[in-house]
Amino acid sequence: MGTTYERTIETSAPVARAWQAFVDDREREAWMGAGRPDDVFERVDVKIGLVERNRLVSWSQRQDGLDGWYETSARFEEVAEGTRISVVRSGFGETEDWVHYAANTAHGWNELLADLALYLETGVRGARHFPFRSGIAATTLGSAAGLRITHVVPGGFADGAALRAGDLLIRLAGVTILELRDVAVLVREHAPGTELEAAYVRGRELLRGRAPLSDWHFGAREYVGHPGGYPKPKLARA
Repeated sequence: MGTTYERTIETSAPVARAWQAFVDDREREAWMGAGRPDDVFERVDVKIGLVERNRLVSWSQRQDGLDGWYETSARFEEVAEGTRISVVRSGFGETEDWVHYAANTAHGWNELLADLALYLETGVRGARHFPFRSGIAATTLGSAAGLRITHVVPGGFADGAALRAGDLLIRLAGVTILELRDVAVLVREHAPGTELEAAYVRGRELLRGRAPLSDWHFGAREYVGHPGGYPKPKLARA
């Protein structure tokens, strides 16, 4: 993905309807809302940029705990079948913290845009992005070989299963793990405290460990409160 996220979807909804769902506060809550009143996130500062009705909206955003601002734009184009919506997020920094954030925001926006299309075409609120129940208390990044552990929160699931930074997580509860969304499925299905087995590779050795899943926000004082749980700046590295 690099430092830019780009995604285009097409929906059968007319342009004016798609625009309204995206910019109106109450409409946006229907497909983008967290879904649970107790979900807690770090503070976000937003500055609105260009606005061209039924065509374009852009904004700058600064995430608490990360240095600098990044940009998001959403373009709306009338097509024969309805509306083409293109979202671009760019300007992410190059630090390790930003790399984690960019990877997680890509996963999140893929789900959010699917929920937007669902809402526009059926009126149903999918709420498929936010309902996390538990977590593995570790951060990860994708690689050619699969999902690599980058940080382990002391006392959490990954620590209990003896995972360490640099390990490749290949199975969780017997389920193949290739990327972040595979883990997201499992932590949505299982409550904190559920004991699962992790299979992982360290060097040239296949290892296994078992531990109870952590709360979703486990270690939040050290990790930014975001579904991907990326590290806060100046966190001591694993």
